[in-house]
Amino acid sequence: MQFLKYTVIRLALFFVVFLPLVFLLGWSAYIAGLIALVVAFAVSYLFFNKLRLAANADVQKMFAANGPKKSKRQLSDEEAEDRFLDGDK
Repeated sequence: MQFLKYTVIRLALFFVVFLPLVFLLGWSAYIAGLIALVVAFAVSYLFFNKLRLAANADVQKMFAANGPKKSKRQLSDEEAEDRFLDGDK
């Protein structure tokens, strides 16, 4: 949930800067987009650090839960390798 909140805040910051530059000042969309991207990144990095770290933790949990599952054969092979390596000591 924190990831979604952080993403929405960054998009809102981007558009708050981008839209006035394009429609009020008449800048090209490319230049306005680059400036809005830098401003949104800097503001979110400086002022939303706790939310950024929480969003990062959410993404880590999501990928850790859906990681590759090992088969019984892979687990037994790993056990055999561990026993072999422990025998060298």
